[in-house]
Amino acid sequence: MLFIPTELLRPNMVLAKDINLFITDDFSLPLLRRGQVLNELFIKKIKFHNVTGVYIESEVSEDIIVNDIVNEKLKATVLCDIKKNFNQFKNNRGEVNTYIVDNIAKMAKSLVIDILSNDEILINLIDLKSYDDYTYRHSLCVAILSITTGISLNLNEHMLTEIATSALLHDLGKMTIPIDIINKPDLLTPEEYETVKRHPLVAVEQLKKKNLVSDAVLSGIESHHEKYDGTGYPYGLKGDEIPLYGKILAISDVYDALTSTRSYRRACFPNEAIEYVMGCADVHFDYEILKAFLKNIAAYPVGTFVSLSDGNIAVVVKNLQLNALRPIVRIIYPDGSTSKNIDLSQDISYANVTIVGMGYENPEFSYNR
Repeated sequence: MLFIPTELLRPNMVLAKDINLFITDDFSLPLLRRGQVLNELFIKKIKFHNVTGVYIESEVSEDIIVNDIVNEKLKATVLCDIKKNFNQFKNNRGEVNTYIVDNIAKMAKSLVIDILSNDEILINLIDLKSYDDYTYRHSLCVAILSITTGISLNLNEHMLTEIATSALLHDLGKMTIPIDIINKPDLLTPEEYETVKRHPLVAVEQLKKKNLVSDAVLSGIESHHEKYDGTGYPYGLKGDEIPLYGKILAISDVYDALTSTRSYRRACFPNEAIEYVMGCADVHFDYEILKAFLKNIAAYPVGTFVSLSDGNIAVVVKNLQLNALRPIVRIIYPDGSTSKNIDLSQDISYANVTIVGMGYENPEFSYNR
């Protein structure tokens, strides 16, 4: 199984995972199913829906399996429920009710239980995101990233469920903002930016008025745009003035936004997003929380291609949680043959070989292998 960015898809490639899209608030349907042979029409469909990339079958990687941290059925259920609840909030003119919050809390608990049941919580998958349903997928991904960070911080199950609830609700207030502002590719006007900055408070005001969630959950929603150096919003909190849940959500929110396709830019690869958030340590993000966050993120997910400093292209076979920058890889030679699996963290003959970037931009790489 190999990950191929959408712009590099070619006819006759075979899908290794379903590509799912929303049809209604409570029903999702695969755009294309696993095993489908791609042609020009199918590739146009994938591009039309702004899907970041797909997993394909390949002889050089037929033994490579990419596992998601949350099972696909639960993800589909949660995504549909998020959309249904967010749209109900919007249709109620920004009024929240017990039904919406109870539903979100149940989803949060289900996600926590599912993730805790995994033997390995390393996030190895590039989510097959579509820009069409960004708001809902973003809420889910921020919840997953926040739960895994909480696990690294040894938070108990109750706290993990609280932070998941906070994450699922963190952008609820955006449903009251005009869509043309949310999706605007250009710089926002000062007035538009002030409107956007209100979204954490819109949700908090509604939830607090009805006394529907704990103060801890509210604190995460309210402070997920605060920055460690005090330059964030809505209050300009600094350092340890920022609540724990807000610190966690802030990193998860930015990381997922970076790795998502937007109307104005392509999605960053995980290694690019990691480099960005690391550069924000103790500026935008608490360094200790950032370290916990990065423990569970694969810089080079399984099934992706990487360029090695010796000029070779390799596919990532397995990631090692304690050595994220030196995974187990398999070199793919120009004639299509492959090396044995190479553990870059252990193989002394590769001690001086490093990963210098994703392999997709290397002119020597052939996408039809």
